[in-house]
Amino acid sequence: MELVTGGLGFIGSHVAEKLIQRGRDVVIIDKKKTQESFLSELKSSPMFETAKIIYGDLRERQFVEKIINEYEPSTIYHLAALASHRLSIEDPHLYIEQNTITLLNILEAVRKSKNNPNIIFSSSSSIYGNTPPPLSENTQPNPTGPYALSKYFGERLCRLYNELYGVSTIILRYFNVVGERCRGNIVLKIFVDNVLEGKPLLVNGRWIDGRFEPATRDFTYVGDIAEGTIMAGELKSQFDIINLGAGRPTSVLELAKTVIDEIGNNKTEILFAELAPHEALHSYSDNTKARKILNWEPKTDIRTIVKKYIEWRLKSS
Repeated sequence: MELVTGGLGFIGSHVAEKLIQRGRDVVIIDKKKTQESFLSELKSSPMFETAKIIYGDLRERQFVEKIINEYEPSTIYHLAALASHRLSIEDPHLYIEQNTITLLNILEAVRKSKNNPNIIFSSSSSIYGNTPPPLSENTQPNPTGPYALSKYFGERLCRLYNELYGVSTIILRYFNVVGERCRGNIVLKIFVDNVLEGKPLLVNGRWIDGRFEPATRDFTYVGDIAEGTIMAGELKSQFDIINLGAGRPTSVLELAKTVIDEIGNNKTEILFAELAPHEALHSYSDNTKARKILNWEPKTDIRTIVKKYIEWRLKSS
């Protein structure tokens, strides 16, 4: 049996679906009930008829211990988190508390459990901060915001529990995950919504010597990320850190133009805006390790990602 925390969220729901498609027994833990617009879609999916869905707060230690002791999972995919580098600046207490306490409770429960399940911890490329890319697992972390700091602290907790207690943990550093069911603060969703509503698109970057340079990001399809996450769950390693990213820089301006082109609204205005000081201008992964260790590779190009998302968005609206 495999446990997916945050299994009704963006990435978690895709991981849970793929596990169910492979015939795995899946228990989903999530605190959401009506928050996500795609929840009814998930509940009506035949694949989710076989999953056990439990609502609860992973900050409650006894709840976490009860679930792990009762279901005895072989693997825990810990995807539950508050995820926004930008929004965490406005509410650091919430992000650091939520992301740290939930992971600590899982690590403690696993340490005490009889079956000692493997943990797959979803970290973030944001832990690299403003370090120039390409970013490899050997790049020194330099978190520049509360969300990034919470993820880096989570990585250190995982390493500590591995060294002290032998808890098996694989850390996955996700890069700019986009696709169907993406959260409201993800740029792809914002761009598509704005084009459909006749609003301008705001492209972030920096003015350098009087010239605007758009930000670049490593946009990676959520389906590819889910595949890599499950592959990591099948590793025999006791501890490892692996980047999961497409390994290709795509400018936010290119993304904006692709969205406009795919929707067919050439009247959409594109505006330029300065990045926040804590945000990197350029970020993309070196995914050599994922290709070698997991035999994983990103299969979905940026235009296909945009097409898939727009099709899903129009169908679900």
